[in-house]
Amino acid sequence: MARPTGIPVWKDIGVATPPAEGTLEEKKIVIVGGGPVGMAMALDLGQRGHEVVIVTRWDFLPAYSKAICWSKRSLDILDRLGVGQKLVDKGVVWNVGKVFRGDEKEPVYEFDMLPVKEQKRPGFINLQQYYAEEYLFDAIKALPNVDFRSGHEVTGVTQDDGGVVIDVACEGVSYKIRTTWLIACDGNKSSIRDLMGLDFEGRVFEDNFLIADITMKQGRPSERWFWFDPP
Repeated sequence: MARPTGIPVWKDIGVATPPAEGTLEEKKIVIVGGGPVGMAMALDLGQRGHEVVIVTRWDFLPAYSKAICWSKRSLDILDRLGVGQKLVDKGVVWNVGKVFRGDEKEPVYEFDMLPVKEQKRPGFINLQQYYAEEYLFDAIKALPNVDFRSGHEVTGVTQDDGGVVIDVACEGVSYKIRTTWLIACDGNKSSIRDLMGLDFEGRVFEDNFLIADITMKQGRPSERWFWFDPP
């Protein structure tokens, strides 16, 4: 697939060499989507000894924030996968959130995401998504039983009594994979759902947010502050 324009590159991972034109491969587990969910699934299954193919259309990790908050439960899962400590070491740790209005000095509401103290992980950390993707990718590449196919795009899905056959394209080469398990981890704009005629049944927020990644020195505690009608 051609690299999208206007998206900064955090890490170039290259295009995985495709099989010969017209090949039909037999694989037990195929994951589509190379974001944090797809990579976490591949890493989890790979660490349990399963042979896994992960297919993602991009050949790089993009350098923009997307998800920036990682909950305690997410960190617990990433701990089990062996990458949780890296996120905590790199991220901004916080438990307390405060909501302000206008130029009022005192918050109108505040909360503590970790009311029970002395736990291994904080309530939240803030960290750009591409760091998590890099840590997951590096862990996956250390597993010989996980085949990471970057730069490969799924163009068709056919389901029958024997499983699923997907059509894959990579740099002018087309091939097929028959699999017992096809796991779609390609986001809210999932091409797999589109190819199968499925709707997105999740919840959608209509709010618009502007995310800016900055480095600053300040004397305030590490807390989540949110303003209505900011001064």
